[in-house]
Amino acid sequence: MYRVLDFTRVLAGPWATQVLGDQGFDVVKVESLAGDETRAFLPLRQGESVYFACTNRNKRSVVLDLKHPDGIALARRLAARADVVMENFRPGVMDRLGLSYDTLAADNPGLVYVGISAFGAGPWADRAGYDLVVQSVGGIAALTGDPPQKAGPSIADLASAQVAVQAVLFALLERGRTGRGKRVDIRMIDVAHHLLAYYASAWLNAGQAPPPPSNRHPSIAPYNLYRCADGWLAICCANDPLWEKLRGVLALPAHAEWATIAGRVADRERLDVAIHAVLEAGATSAWEARLAAAGVPCGAALSVQESLDHPLAERITAGSWSFPAPPLAAVALRPPPRLGEHTDEVLREAGLQADEIGRLRERGVIG
Repeated sequence: MYRVLDFTRVLAGPWATQVLGDQGFDVVKVESLAGDETRAFLPLRQGESVYFACTNRNKRSVVLDLKHPDGIALARRLAARADVVMENFRPGVMDRLGLSYDTLAADNPGLVYVGISAFGAGPWADRAGYDLVVQSVGGIAALTGDPPQKAGPSIADLASAQVAVQAVLFALLERGRTGRGKRVDIRMIDVAHHLLAYYASAWLNAGQAPPPPSNRHPSIAPYNLYRCADGWLAICCANDPLWEKLRGVLALPAHAEWATIAGRVADRERLDVAIHAVLEAGATSAWEARLAAAGVPCGAALSVQESLDHPLAERITAGSWSFPAPPLAAVALRPPPRLGEHTDEVLREAGLQADEIGRLRERGVIG
């Protein structure tokens, strides 16, 4: 079993280590005496934060005072037995604590060390970078709304987490070939730019700036959310055969300029008006059923509650907590840990005796 020593807090790092924990990695979450700050985020359920719970299942919590030399010594002792260390402090914090990659790798040459930061070690190294900041500087918020509007979920954090998981897996594969670990630094700003995808390519390779924010696609039409009598329906026709299916169901005119995707993109305003005019007379569910039966990609715009209650939605439970089923089936279902719940257990595994653990607790080194 691979062991992860997890120094992360809030969202990007904890989400990454949770993904690893779901797949059976032994994730040891190192927390301060006060704990991950998200333990205090509202709302609470029976005194425990649902935010913390959603990103910290399948982990064991160890409380160490990293401001105390003995706390640092314990962290190094745990890192010597780990396969992976992950942290998401600002650049330089782990170095100042004496927990740099070079220091830990001297004791553990096979260590995979992944750091996540907003802007890396360059000129913005000291700037804090929560998801909204990264989405804004990364160009995502300007694409989403006018005035700028962040995407609903914290996608800069969550996408950075997935990149961190990839970094761990690729580095472990490399270690299998070379026997050596490595350090990987992930900048969330790079992840945000990566998410720009075709918008970035259009600007960098064709000098084309993105169109004004909307649900439309710059290269495809029809591709939008359309108003029905009682809600909104997403319709996406990425090729001519799909367009013909849509046109048949909605009895739209066979304008020559709509026969090709280029023509539809050029005339998308008139096209969308025509589609809206038909759809607004009927119920969302009725149109969705008819279009889906014809093979047209479509789907109603559901609320979070409606989506999680949809027949396609699957759930898992860990202890008394419920979560949407992860994309890859979880092989472990340990509930989110209480603060310091596993401190003694993990330290005993590292070779400490009960009396040593007791003395460390008396001195406030552990919790």
